[in-house]
Amino acid sequence: MSRPVHTVVVVGAGAPLWLTALALRKAFGAGGLAVRAIETAPPALGLSHAGLPALGNLHQLLGLSEAELARRCGAVPSLGQRFAGFSGDGTSFLHPYDTHGHSVDYVDFVHHWVLARRRGLKTALEDFSLGAAAAKQGRIVEGDEPGRLSSPGVGLHVDATAYAALLRQRALADGVSIEQGAVTDVERTGERIDAVVTAGGARVAGDLFVDVGDGALIGQMPGAGFESWSAWLPFDRVLPLAGQRLGVLPAYAHVEAVYGGWVGLYPLQDRTAGLAVYDSAAIDAQAMVRQAKGVSSLGWRQGEAQFLKPGMQVRPWIGNCVALGPAAIALDPSDAAPLHALQAGLSHLVTLFPADVDGGPEARAYGAAMAAHGRSLRDFQAMHYHLSRRSGAPWEAARQAQPPADLAYKLRLFAARGVVPTREDEAFQPANWAACLIGHGVIPQAHDPLAEGVSEAEQIQIFQKILGRIAADVGRMRPLEVKLAALMQRPAAPGPAPLRFT
Repeated sequence: MSRPVHTVVVVGAGAPLWLTALALRKAFGAGGLAVRAIETAPPALGLSHAGLPALGNLHQLLGLSEAELARRCGAVPSLGQRFAGFSGDGTSFLHPYDTHGHSVDYVDFVHHWVLARRRGLKTALEDFSLGAAAAKQGRIVEGDEPGRLSSPGVGLHVDATAYAALLRQRALADGVSIEQGAVTDVERTGERIDAVVTAGGARVAGDLFVDVGDGALIGQMPGAGFESWSAWLPFDRVLPLAGQRLGVLPAYAHVEAVYGGWVGLYPLQDRTAGLAVYDSAAIDAQAMVRQAKGVSSLGWRQGEAQFLKPGMQVRPWIGNCVALGPAAIALDPSDAAPLHALQAGLSHLVTLFPADVDGGPEARAYGAAMAAHGRSLRDFQAMHYHLSRRSGAPWEAARQAQPPADLAYKLRLFAARGVVPTREDEAFQPANWAACLIGHGVIPQAHDPLAEGVSEAEQIQIFQKILGRIAADVGRMRPLEVKLAALMQRPAAPGPAPLRFT
């Protein structure tokens, strides 16, 4: 006889814990699912989160409005990320959450740009992106204006502590129950967890246990294993920084490579959140703070360095224990990857939520989906480090390491033909790959021959028209600061009605 899951226990801290608890309650609460959260620790002070445009869809599902996120969490919209210092020569490029130009005679714009470059074009690829142009001018994309050249995605920067507090409040109001304290004991029968015990002595039983913490719960399950990615993602520390607010908020994050790591600047409404991501074998926290001052002198204050071990669980679902977020896939903060990995895992768990307490066929499908998505994110991050031309540790080692097979194939194919092979489980689309590969100096050796069906004179006219449309589109956008001021004045509630998961 089928025995449905009645109680889910979610173990972790901060935004991963409360996003997961709230999402599961929204998805299955109407059917009677009880969600119990075990908050193992408070959110790390000073941290910020960066979210890709897809995070907005999750916020809509959870009933979180733009205004509420702005007012409660200091959230600032973002149109992309600027990468500097990776070439070692002072150059930079912008990775917009957008496409470039438009196809011409069914040929992707990148091929026309490669051909035009051979004909003498000096204009950078990013200049043909509406999202990049808006970001550089401090403008923000809103809605879906008819006739606009493209539909740039809008990501988000948010204060981690305030974000976790908002999600926690919403989850508790939605019926999620809470216990606090580290897990000190796990009562298990074979591959099934019966209950966990907290430091305060509370015994929490459940039908399904979700680990969104450091992986300690899934890591002690029979058959658990960890696949390390440190050869390609060489940084093992994340140091939170807090600096003065920028005078005029940019509509993008800034990621700058330095000796031993990189420094990220994420504008918030009340301050500039910083992250110093580094290899502790090459440099220490104090030296990274000094380098952050060199990137931008904002009176940096430092938090406590967090350990980072890039990689993934080989079996993220064992028995009745499921790993999500950092417990399943550990990535560094570049490319807003950690929150995206969590969101992807949530989507897979909702889709594959077990139909029976004693079931298990979903575990294999979940593991395959998580592995594919995690490796896709890993490859995108590893691409930055493999293509870096900086000297010193750990940059040289990351560059010399043989890249993962799928990444190596992507690099070869794009360098040869300007084509990005993709699969359905790709986290980033061809336009994202093209922006970063060309930004890092990988210029295709050949283009699609069909691009030559457009004469040089016609191509110049098309390019000029695209640039003119971008200028006109950006000119109609509001400055980011104006949008934020409007959000701060607008009542945070009521937000949009939560959507049902399907």
